[in-house]
Amino acid sequence: MKVKILNERESSIARILLRNDQTLITQAGTLLAIRGDIGINTTFRRSSAKGNSSNERTIASESLFLTEFRGLDDKNEVWLAPGMIGNIVVHTIKNYKLVVVSSAYLACDGTMTLYFGIPEIKFPSKNQTLTLLSLTGEGEVLLKGLGAIYLIDVQEEYWVKVEHLVAFENSLKYQVKRLKVKWWQKPKVFIQFTGEGKLYCQTHQGQKWGHLIAKELKSK
Repeated sequence: MKVKILNERESSIARILLRNDQTLITQAGTLLAIRGDIGINTTFRRSSAKGNSSNERTIASESLFLTEFRGLDDKNEVWLAPGMIGNIVVHTIKNYKLVVVSSAYLACDGTMTLYFGIPEIKFPSKNQTLTLLSLTGEGEVLLKGLGAIYLIDVQEEYWVKVEHLVAFENSLKYQVKRLKVKWWQKPKVFIQFTGEGKLYCQTHQGQKWGHLIAKELKSK
């Protein structure tokens, strides 16, 4: 499997070349085009996120439709793009776990294992949840983000506002904290990462990115 990112930065497109019997697992609804002899199959995954109450009641569930593309000869192409315009980056995994925010997952090599089942993240507010995916094995993972995606090589400690998180290597430990910052009226939720490993973040968050795009469209 070979991946090429076209039109990089805030409006990326991924072009994936598949040879015979190679597979690609993508988030459903991200396909732009295909070329060649390709088999297609769609699956469904579901995860439940629990609240912080004493009875650990389920307050939200998130599902993920996945589409598997399998090359049936040696010359096949799959073109992907995020549902909302943004950046795509490729991360190569070699026998360790990458933890990805489910909304930031675009695709991965079909030989890899993708599953829900991350230890539950407890938020200060029981109405807020974050669904994460685990990816293990060897291969390439395509991550999507709002605006641009940037990489941090964490050595000791790094803090991220939760809405800007994309993915992180499992070697990093994390803790959710709610902090009051003087230039914000309300406390904000951050994730504190410690240890050594790679961390991916996005420059924008959903609501503000949508407002920015709408403003630009309206001005035209």
